[in-house]
Amino acid sequence: SYDDYGQYGDQGYDGQMIDPNMTAGADGNKGFIEEHLVQLTSDRRSPWRCLLCQKDYVSKSNASRHFETMHIETPEEKCRVCHKTLKNKNSLTNHMVIIHGLNRGIRTQNQTVS
Repeated sequence: SYDDYGQYGDQGYDGQMIDPNMTAGADGNKGFIEEHLVQLTSDRRSPWRCLLCQKDYVSKSNASRHFETMHIETPEEKCRVCHKTLKNKNSLTNHMVIIHGLNRGIRTQNQTVS
């Protein structure tokens, strides 16, 4: 059986994105994300696993970023410098650093770049 999280009863993940309305929106989904991550052992250095796709990450922040960028639909972001449309805020940040050499004052499409 298929559930709302893109999983089948066998725990297989079908790759579909989660509707952000189910997560309280892209900026208010911390609790939702944490429900879908698990630390593999009680050792604080233990890796974290995404429960949707079973991928492991060294840190909780990496696992959270993975979950938000891969499993939750987020609004596209537009670069204020070159007007390129990017998949999400994380992609915009990477783009601004790599392509435009900016590492501070990065803002979303509705704000300015300092």
